[in-house]
Formats: sequence, C-alpha cells, structure tokens
Amino acid sequence: MNRYTDDEQEAFKPRLYKKCELAMMYFPNATKESASRSFRRWLSRCGMMMRELEAAGYDKNRQYLLKPEVEIIVKHLGEPY
Repeated sequence: MNRYTDDEQEAFKPRLYKKCELAMMYFPNATKESASRSFRRWLSRCGMMMRELEAAGYDKNRQYLLKPEVEIIVKHLGEPY
C-alpha cells in the first residue's frame, strides 16, 4: 500500500544515507540484513559503478554513503522505491 497519493509522492533526494537505509529503499520487502546483503552484491557486481565509487572515496567499511556516492549509485541503478 502506498502511503502517499500521487500528488504527495516524495521524489528521491540524494543525501547522506546509512547503507542499510538505502538498501531498504531498493529492497523494501526484505529484512534489513537481506536488503543490505543484496545491495552489497549489486554494488560489487557492477565494475563501472565500483570504479566511480572508489574514485569518489567510497569505503566499504563506512556505515554511511556520502551524497556524491549516492548520486553515482542512482546513476547506475536508478532511483529506489
């Protein structure tokens, strides 16, 4: 069930996100752990995206994704939801 009407639908805005928060947006019906695991798998399997992320300073051990990193992910995967 969508909690927004068509007029109220919020557009995705790149900003600082916790990795698990963004993962849950891409995998809304999964558990937090499963969404995070699937999200990491998507990232690792897209070589071009990973090269761009690493050039932007991506750290796989950091809990947060910076706005430029989120923009790169959305460029390659599309907007979540």
